Amino acid sequence: MYCGNKSQLQPSLKIVTEYFIDQEKYFYLIILHANVALFIGSLTMLATGTMLLTYMQHVCGMLKIASYRIKHAVNTYVPQNITIKNKTLMIEDIICAIDIHRQAMKMTKHFMTTFEIMMSCITGCLVVCFSFNLFQVSLQFHVIIYEDCIEIVIYY
Repeated sequence: MYCGNKSQLQPSLKIVTEYFIDQEKYFYLIILHANVALFIGSLTMLATGTMLLTYMQHVCGMLKIASYRIKHAVNTYVPQNITIKNKTLMIEDIICAIDIHRQAMKMTKHFMTTFEIMMSCITGCLVVCFSFNLFQVSLQFHVIIYEDCIEIVIYY
């Protein structure tokens, strides 16, 4: 049953961070800070993935255009009587399609090298963050185990 006369305690923070301020007084600002940091990180990951998908769709579109142009350059001029003019037009269309294909392959290589560099940096940052967090957790457990051992020794 709820008693209206008692003052309510603020919930404790489950986030282990070191703020050099009074954590009870600025509880809501600390929660706001954690939520904003989580939102910015999530938004950055979403934007990175979206841009990668957009780049890949662009490259696939360029390859489809090149395929279409090569197919129609050959199909348009083959059934007709082959003259020097038709042969020149067919070769020009194929050259244009090959140039589009070359540009698409060049873009793909550029995007992949950029993506590899970006992912290696993100992976490095994640490894460092996880290492520090595991170190902090191990320190917390060490302190808890140490305090339990002292309590057991004092008890006996």
